[in-house]
Amino acid sequence: MLRTRIFLHLIPFVLILIAVGGFALVLVSRLAASVSRTITENYQRDNAATQMTVTLDRMDTALQRSRTEEPATVREMFDDNARLFEAQLTAQSSNLTAQAEADLLQQLRTNFVALRFEGAQMFRPEVAAAEQHAIYDRQIIPKKLAIDVLLNRWREASKQNIFGIADTIKQTNRTIIGVLSLSLGGALLLLGYASYKLSRAILRPIQTLTNAAREIGAGNLAQTVPVLSADELGELAGTFNKMAAQLHTYRQSTTEQIVRLHRTMEAALASFSDPVFILDPQGRIELSNRAAEELSAQLGLHGALPPRLVTAVERVLAENQDFLPDSFEAVLTLRLADQERAFLPRLHIMREAEAQTIGVAVVLHDVTRFRLLDDAKTNLVGTVSHELKTPLTSVRMVLHMLHEKSVGPLTPAQAGLVETARKDSERLLRMLDALLDIARLEAGDSSLNREIVPARELVTGSLEEARTLITARGFQLLTRLPADLPAVLVDRQQIGHVFQNFIANAMKHSPPQGEILVAAQRLPDGQVRFSVTDRGPGVAPEHQARIFDRFFRVPGQAKTGAGLGLSIVREIIVAHGGRVGVQSVPGRGSEFFFVLEAADQRAVPSSSVAKGAAKRREA
Repeated sequence: MLRTRIFLHLIPFVLILIAVGGFALVLVSRLAASVSRTITENYQRDNAATQMTVTLDRMDTALQRSRTEEPATVREMFDDNARLFEAQLTAQSSNLTAQAEADLLQQLRTNFVALRFEGAQMFRPEVAAAEQHAIYDRQIIPKKLAIDVLLNRWREASKQNIFGIADTIKQTNRTIIGVLSLSLGGALLLLGYASYKLSRAILRPIQTLTNAAREIGAGNLAQTVPVLSADELGELAGTFNKMAAQLHTYRQSTTEQIVRLHRTMEAALASFSDPVFILDPQGRIELSNRAAEELSAQLGLHGALPPRLVTAVERVLAENQDFLPDSFEAVLTLRLADQERAFLPRLHIMREAEAQTIGVAVVLHDVTRFRLLDDAKTNLVGTVSHELKTPLTSVRMVLHMLHEKSVGPLTPAQAGLVETARKDSERLLRMLDALLDIARLEAGDSSLNREIVPARELVTGSLEEARTLITARGFQLLTRLPADLPAVLVDRQQIGHVFQNFIANAMKHSPPQGEILVAAQRLPDGQVRFSVTDRGPGVAPEHQARIFDRFFRVPGQAKTGAGLGLSIVREIIVAHGGRVGVQSVPGRGSEFFFVLEAADQRAVPSSSVAKGAAKRREA
């Protein structure tokens, strides 16, 4: 096994390290014990020599005082210190490490015995004072001086012993360093040999595997690795050979499948009559169908996208969101073969299973026919409304003259019929005006006079005209306008019409003495949300999606109306690049709102694609 081979190659190196470490520990422990013992013994000797010097001085003091003081007192002092001196000599006789120390101790003992004997002679009663002086001068002083010299030699020998420890330590260090150097040298030789053997046994097969893996990564799957052993490396080589064979087989089958899928995809794209471009995450065209190639060739773009679509693709990739317009405002009008063609672009983000973007699919739906039909419908509504408005105005004037009795008196029944006809003509005229406004907004003929207006000022200015009417009808007008509202880029008159419509609907459906709340707030993404809330019956969830449709009225309502006001509101907000919606709970009131971008965030649409983006954000 590979693990056993590695262990056998490395175990001699480990054993050498253990042996060297153990030897070093033994030497260090012995050295520490020797140093401690030597210092302790020599300290005790030096301390004993000091104590003997002190006791010797006291004995000398007792001898000097014996000539002038009571002999019995000083004799006791002399004997006590002599016993102490004797005890120290006896203690040091067991602490000898060399013959020189024994000789020195014997000399001390000899001189001390002589000194003690001569001192005892001075204390004899029959010895006269003159003889005491003679004994002290001729016998005591020489013996004391000799003992002092011997004690100094004793202390000096102790110091030399302590100094000799440094030499012992140096010698021991040299021994340890020599042994460690030889051992480490041998260990390094063994390690080098083991590394060489391991490199031949392990690294060479691994290098072979690495080279084979590199070749497989480069696409050369016909690779085999020789199996040189029965250990883990041999098993790895065998497994690698099986993997390479399986990859080779899988590559052949996958290549056939990819070719088949590629042909199927090309055939599917070619079957589309609308131009289709497939782009990579960097916006480069990777694939296109025949209709897309013909479109690019007719525009002289040499396979590239129209410039306005390039901007839309960049926006889609930056926002990571599909661009799926549902109105003709996003239509691209292109002139092909002396004819104007209308294409509705739809941009789809292509993602992998991990939601990672891998490209964009651009589909240009040919909506030329539908565009012509829509224009015809809009023109028809506008034309019919305009043509009906002139005779209706004449009818309204005649009915007004009859109502004012300018051409003669009317019976009460006739007056009632005229009043009813006049009201119906007024309502019909308002409906025609609304239809004309919608037609102008859809056709883009209603230009917006935009200006930067603070949001608070926009709301308060729009409420000036409505406040008096709201108060006169008994409603309570409430406002909630934070101080940090930003400015917006709007047409004051058009947005005022939006507020008036929302407030009129709120008054129409609110209970008597009800509250109407007008609010504005700044959203986290920098947009501003305006809303009008009432406490009316609310709108059922199934009707909320259609409430802004033309001519739609919530079923079951007793209030009259043509159902065009909210449609006009939607067209105005969409023209501003915003979105409009409703939130309602039946029985608890409704909140109609619209959202506009702040002036510092707002980018005014300059192309049909940008207008389509605004339409797509509609609620």
